[in-house]
Amino acid sequence: MARTAESRSRPASADVVHVSSRRFGDFEVPCNRILEFPQGLIGFGALHRFVILEHRPGSPFKWMLSLDDPELAFAVADPIELVCGYVAPLDVAARILATEPAEIALFVLVTIPGDPAAMTVNLMAPVAVDLKTRRARQLVLEDARFPAAYSVVGRTRIATP
Repeated sequence: MARTAESRSRPASADVVHVSSRRFGDFEVPCNRILEFPQGLIGFGALHRFVILEHRPGSPFKWMLSLDDPELAFAVADPIELVCGYVAPLDVAARILATEPAEIALFVLVTIPGDPAAMTVNLMAPVAVDLKTRRARQLVLEDARFPAAYSVVGRTRIATP
């Protein structure tokens, strides 16, 4: 059975969630850093709470760790840092999350196979986060410019409208 993160309060401080993960160790996450996915992620509908963790300083990669199953984490990145010419679908994300485009952070899921030169990002199904409410949703874009497996290495530009 998967371990879950447990919420608890500290006296005179903000609420935190204690996380215990074999990969990331034991640590606490302030509740105001938790991303809530009411619909879950594609293929992971039962997982609703995630946190973004830094990979290492200066790296474009981060980890999106499930607090409902702390043994599950996805490599994510800001697509603007990896895809030259990428134009984020902020208007679509803002409409779906009922907020303003300026309040959206966007991440893409990264697949890093044994050969890192074959690394891809999923531009078709980015994760949009409302920075005010911390509500998040994985989008599914129906636009040929946003493939599900966009090769990052060796590409120069993505097609723009």
